[in-house]
Amino acid sequence: MARTVLMSTRPYLDPRDNMNKNFLAAAALVACAAAQATPITGTSGLGAPIVTGATGVVTFETDAIGSYASLTDGTLTVSGIGGNIRVANDYAGEYNGRDTRYLDNSAGGTNGFRFDFSTTVSGFAFNWGASDVAWTLSAYDALGTLIETAVAPITGGSNAGDYFGLSAAGIKYATLTASSDGDWVFIDNIAYAAQASNDLPEPGSIALIGLALLGAGVARRRSR
Repeated sequence: MARTVLMSTRPYLDPRDNMNKNFLAAAALVACAAAQATPITGTSGLGAPIVTGATGVVTFETDAIGSYASLTDGTLTVSGIGGNIRVANDYAGEYNGRDTRYLDNSAGGTNGFRFDFSTTVSGFAFNWGASDVAWTLSAYDALGTLIETAVAPITGGSNAGDYFGLSAAGIKYATLTASSDGDWVFIDNIAYAAQASNDLPEPGSIALIGLALLGAGVARRRSR
């Protein structure tokens, strides 16, 4: 008795196709997150820096004049890197300092600042004055992973309200470091935007994206 052989009409699905799709999707997510990190620059006259969705501004007006290893105002702590920072009023209203007090790097004796936020922010910027060399601003997430870096403009003797900062999702802390010793700089009016919890990318999700990229790459090599 003859047998009838039934052939499947379903198309063959190469598992490598799904691997490639997953790989491209994960790569797109990483690229999208990186593209959202941008410098914030401009001039604001006598006003505070312009930060989209700003929820607070640290002005140093209520802080005692003097030298500090670190200084906390509300949800922001500013520390010196390799030395102290100082609340001063000698040049109030000059070099992009506003009102009667500002923060400096101990007359050039400290070559870096660190900004720690108690909650993540989506962006921050500050009045930036008297710089004569390049300073690099680096933003990090809660896991200490570098998000983005940008070089601050050299402002010299400008008093136009120059400001500088970074906009990026998930900033937990940042550092600002000089390219050479002895540059006396002023910081004032640190404006920041606290990040809504539903907009915050979870560190675990970012890690999973990285693992997906790695896994997809390994699978592709094995399938060849």
